[in-house]
Amino acid sequence: MKLHRICLFILACVIPASCVDLNYSEATTRDEEWTYTYFEDGIKNMVFDVYAQVYNNELESNSAYFLAGATDEAQYALESGAVNNYVNGGWSAANPLDRTWTKCYTAIADICMYLEKLDQMDLTDWQYNSSYPDWNQQMELFPYELRFLRAYFYFELLRTYGDVPLVTTTLTNAQANTITRTPADEIVKFIVDELDAVAPYLPVSYLTEYGSEIGRATRIAAFALKARTLLYAASPLFNPTNDQTKWVKAAEACKYILDNADMWGLKLSSYGSLWGHDAFFNPELIFGLGRGDSNSFEMANYPVGVENGSSGNCPSQTLVDMYEYQDNGQTFGQRYPGNIDLAKVDPYEGLDPRFALTVVKNGDEWPSNGAQKKAIEIFVGGFNAAPKYGATPTGYYLKKFVDGSCVTTTDNQTRRRHTWILFRLGEFYLDYAEAVFNATGSANDATFGLTANEAINKLRKRSDIQMPEFTEDGSAWVERYERERMVELAFENHRFWDVRRWNKGAQYFKSIQVANISSSLQLTRSTVSRQWDDKFNFYPIPQTELKKNPNLTQNKGW
Repeated sequence: MKLHRICLFILACVIPASCVDLNYSEATTRDEEWTYTYFEDGIKNMVFDVYAQVYNNELESNSAYFLAGATDEAQYALESGAVNNYVNGGWSAANPLDRTWTKCYTAIADICMYLEKLDQMDLTDWQYNSSYPDWNQQMELFPYELRFLRAYFYFELLRTYGDVPLVTTTLTNAQANTITRTPADEIVKFIVDELDAVAPYLPVSYLTEYGSEIGRATRIAAFALKARTLLYAASPLFNPTNDQTKWVKAAEACKYILDNADMWGLKLSSYGSLWGHDAFFNPELIFGLGRGDSNSFEMANYPVGVENGSSGNCPSQTLVDMYEYQDNGQTFGQRYPGNIDLAKVDPYEGLDPRFALTVVKNGDEWPSNGAQKKAIEIFVGGFNAAPKYGATPTGYYLKKFVDGSCVTTTDNQTRRRHTWILFRLGEFYLDYAEAVFNATGSANDATFGLTANEAINKLRKRSDIQMPEFTEDGSAWVERYERERMVELAFENHRFWDVRRWNKGAQYFKSIQVANISSSLQLTRSTVSRQWDDKFNFYPIPQTELKKNPNLTQNKGW
C-alpha cells in the first residue's frame, strides 16, 4: 500500500483536545522545559498542533467545500447559510467572514517559535527508552515539515489577501503591531525558496519511517504546493503585465510533477473513486484532509425529504450547462438552450459521466443506502422540492463527496470516513495545460514535451470518463479550458479562487442560472443576480488588525 500522499486522517484521531500550554503556572507540571524534553506529549504535540491549523477551514467545520455556494457552481439552500454573505454583500473589514488571517499567523508564530527552540529540545534523558531512536528520527524531519507548513500558510494568505506581512522570526506584541505588508512577488519567492530547500529532506513516503504515519508532509506535497503557487503568481491577478517568464516557471514546476508521477507511485484514478470511505488511499491523492467516521456532511447535503437532510450545496444550472456531451463535445446549454419538456426529452442522456457522479437530478435514486434509497422528486410539489422549506433552489442536489451509503435516519445511523482533496494529480494536468498555453501561446505547442491539449486529454480519456479530445486553440481553447476546469474540479474549492486569479469575477460571478421544474415536468431556466465587485478578488484585512497595527494598509476598495 502506497503511503506517499498526505492525508490527515490519522492526525484527526491523534491531535489532542487542547494545545500544549506554554502559559504554565504552579498548577501544571507541563512547563516550557518539560515540553521541550518530552517527545510524545510535548514536542510531537506541538508539531501536530500546527498541522491542526490546516483543519481550521472557513465557515462550518464540517462544511468541506461550502465556498462553492459563493461561486457559479452552486447555491446554498438555506438563506441563513454564512456562505451567502459572499454574494449578498454581507461581508466587510468588520465582518471578514473567515479565519484565514488569524489561523495562518497563529500557525506561523508557532512554527517560528519551534524552529528557534530547536537547540533546547533534548531527548537524552530518554536514551535508554526503546523508542529513543525512532523519536530522534522523527525529530530530524519536524523542522522540514514545519517549514513546508509555513509555506502552505503563506500561500493561503497570498491568495486571500495578496500582499501580506512576511514574518520568519518570533515577534513581541509590540513588534507584531508595527509590521508592514510585503509585496506578493516576495511572498511567492519565499514560498518557492522554502519548498526547494525542504523538499530533498522530506520523504516521498512514510512507509519506512517511524510509525508509517500518513498524515505528514512529503516531498511530493512540497512540489505540488510550489507548482500551484507559481501558477497563481503567473495568473492575471498577480501578473497584470503578463510576464511570460512566470508562466514558464509554472509550466516547468507542473511538468516536474507529471514527469515523476510514475516514480512516486502517483497515477490518475477513476473519477468516482476520488471520494468515499477509502479515498485517502487513492493513488491520485497527494494531499488531503481526512475525517473520522461521520455522516454530518451527508446530513448537510442530502435532499430535503431524506430524513435529516438539509439540502446544503445545490449545484447550479450554470454548472450543469458546463458538462459536454460524449458524442461531439457540445454543452448542455448549447444543445438545449431554452425551456425543456422533461416528459418528452432527456437532456441529460449522453452527458459527460462526471455529471452523474457530481449532481443528483430529478428522478435519480438517491441516497444509495438501502434504508433511504428512493427516486428523488425535484418538481414543484415533489417529495424533495418546493414548497418544502430548505428544498433545492437550483433544481439539483449534490452527489460529489456525499457518501450515499451513510444512513441518516434518527435510528440505526451509519457513518463513514471522508477525505477532502487539497492536492491531486489531476489538478496538475490542468495547471500544466494552462501554464503551457500561456507560456507558448498555443495549445498544440510541444516545447515542454506534452502539449496543453495532450495534458487535458489525459484526464478526459480515463477509463470511466472517455470524453472527446481537445483540439481547439486560441480564444476557443481558453473558453473550453475554463469549462473543463470547472467540471473536473467541481466542489474541490478551486472555482472560488480560479475566477479571482483570472480576474474574471464580473464575467462569471454576477449571476447564476437555476432550474425550475413544474409539476408537469417543464424545466425553465431563471437567472439569480448576485453582487460582485472587483475588490472581492482579495479579502479585506480584518478591521481588528488595522486598529492594532497602524502600519497595515487595507486592500483596495475595502
